[in-house]
Amino acid sequence: MSAVLGWRAQRSILAERYRACWVGEWASGLVLIGQAPLIGALCGVVWGEVATDTPSLYFVLSLTAVWLGATAGCREVVKERDVLERERLFGLSMPAYVLSRAEVLGVMTLAQVVLLQVAVEWTLSLRGALPAQTLALWGAAMAGVGLGLLVSAIAKTQAQAVGAVPLLIVPQLLFSEFAIDKDKFGPVVAQVERLMPARHAYRAFVELAALERDWAALLTPFFVLPLMTLTLLALTTVALAFRRDVVGGA
Repeated sequence: MSAVLGWRAQRSILAERYRACWVGEWASGLVLIGQAPLIGALCGVVWGEVATDTPSLYFVLSLTAVWLGATAGCREVVKERDVLERERLFGLSMPAYVLSRAEVLGVMTLAQVVLLQVAVEWTLSLRGALPAQTLALWGAAMAGVGLGLLVSAIAKTQAQAVGAVPLLIVPQLLFSEFAIDKDKFGPVVAQVERLMPARHAYRAFVELAALERDWAALLTPFFVLPLMTLTLLALTTVALAFRRDVVGGA
């Protein structure tokens, strides 16, 4: 990657190359995308028994979106560490590299959350505006992508990156009102909960389904989730900028 090219041109070239890699690995892509409708169908089976949506379903969908994004992003840097280090020698822009990954994975996660919703809606109709729910889930998924890319930038091997995914997902559940009643939250738990992407997507679903909406609570997730994503992508860029590996090393 020539240093003569600006970071925008580099991002475009890197994104096109990354898309081509996914086309070449279409079987892996289908497996990732196929997880979403399968989970949605399983949700339909479970909540179809009660024939209505519930807050627990909203949380499961939100948590699933974060998991899908984290899973998609967790190996995407570490698996090509040698290539990254070689191109760094020729002026590769780290912001362009990270944004190119986020751009392609953003399209993938959008497809995943749409298929997730379609599978759920096939069995039962969720209360609330469907496009807004899609946007909330996509925001959570993109925050998951940011978490996955950050882990991938730090991890030394793909096994380490994949193994870290549960450490990204389990806290989403532990620091939630489904683990402990919200009125029993201590100050630390209450603050940590606000950092959980699944929490914000869940709140968007709850407000969208409410008869009387708190518009501030409804709109907040649509600002917070993109901000989380940008922050995580920035941290990924910093992690890559300060890390140096020997080309061809472990």
